[in-house]
Amino acid sequence: MNGTSLPQRGAASPLRVLLSSLIICLALTGCAAMDHDTAELTRGRLMTESEALARWGVERDWWKGYADATLNALEEEALANNTDLAKSAISVNKALYQARRIGSDMVPSFTAGADAGRSKNLDSGDSDAPSYGADLGISYELDLWRRLRDETSAAEWTLRATEQDLESARLTLTASVADAYFNWRYIREAAAVTGESLKNYERILGIAEERNRQGKTDGLEPLNARQSVLSARNSLMAYQTELKTIEQTLRDLLNRGPEGKLGLGSSYLLDVASEGPDLDVPLAALSLRPDVRAAEFRLQGAFRSREAAEASLYPSITVGATLSASSDRIGTMFDVPFLGGSIRINLPFLQWNTLRWDVKISEAEFEEAKLNLEKAVNTALNEVDVQYFGYRKALEQVANMQRKLEADTRAAAYREERWRSGAGELEDWLSALNTRNSTLLSLLQGKYDLISRENAIYRAMGGRLTERPASPGPTAVSPAPAPVP
Repeated sequence: MNGTSLPQRGAASPLRVLLSSLIICLALTGCAAMDHDTAELTRGRLMTESEALARWGVERDWWKGYADATLNALEEEALANNTDLAKSAISVNKALYQARRIGSDMVPSFTAGADAGRSKNLDSGDSDAPSYGADLGISYELDLWRRLRDETSAAEWTLRATEQDLESARLTLTASVADAYFNWRYIREAAAVTGESLKNYERILGIAEERNRQGKTDGLEPLNARQSVLSARNSLMAYQTELKTIEQTLRDLLNRGPEGKLGLGSSYLLDVASEGPDLDVPLAALSLRPDVRAAEFRLQGAFRSREAAEASLYPSITVGATLSASSDRIGTMFDVPFLGGSIRINLPFLQWNTLRWDVKISEAEFEEAKLNLEKAVNTALNEVDVQYFGYRKALEQVANMQRKLEADTRAAAYREERWRSGAGELEDWLSALNTRNSTLLSLLQGKYDLISRENAIYRAMGGRLTERPASPGPTAVSPAPAPVP
């Protein structure tokens, strides 16, 4: 027999222990955990995201439907420069970094080190031979109870929720820019119409004062005319002030200073045309709305955090291996390396008084996330329902005001014709013009309200939803003949 001895059956090398532990870890963590079912919170009122996307396409850049080059330029500038949107993007990056940092706990960690030393006898003054050493270690926590995986999953859900926050901020920004732009156009045109009415009132005041000097009327008529002039001037100044305020709002959204012109164009509000929202889209499609999705994702993250907190009550096992070498010379230091293994068992339940409150906190955060989702769903449903109703009423009001404006225009033309033929008074014609202008102001306000309602629907629905064309059904196939008996 030679001198080589076989290893004993009961003995296990550190490397074998490490490999066996890793295999057990992979086997135990291979099972996928189920996400929390949110159907009970939405109470069947919302479709799933996949169901909604299968029926409707989502146009995130819905403002392009107005075919307004000025508006398109403003939206692009806002998306590029707005500070609130930039901060939301930074939040997404922070959530991404956090998820990756937590995910790094799922992979082994490495350590390495080296040392060198020399000792000297203080009495004799002799020096010992130098010593050199180096070591390389690896350790890995076995995720027996899915704690690490649940923590990583919670961070990933938080990242997805933060991405939806960014989309929600983008949606709010673009809607705010569009609303401010159309509001500016409305106020600008309203100020111009009020300016025309002011000139008419001033002419009526001149006629009333002349008639008063001639003794054809008492002093009440010019007094009433002067009140109309002052009221029109106040309205004009209010419009001018509001116009400046809207410009400030636009500058804030675009992250611009007060210098320079905005260049908002000179097109007319009544000429604005759009394809309009699809009012047949059911409220159940609100699952595509970013804030609703963010609330759902945060609920899933809170669920994972609760699972991880509960798993932290159980023991954890960390396995490791170390490769080390030492010698009195650097050249021979790795001639005889040593491999060692370790198993470390952590007993967290010894800190029960601390861990149980961590579990309670995670449970409370989970319940809070459930309430937040339910609130987000109800808020979204109510908002869209109100905007649908308001948009329909705004359509009716605009149509009604257009008919009234046509009637007032015909009446003003009749008064003008009578005045020019000498059968009527100039004052009557000017009063008819102001009546028409008053109706025009109401129409402008109604038009702006209609556009504002339309934009609010796009914001509330998460974009402009358009129904996808129905896919052709399967081709009919004739039934196969029955087999002959």
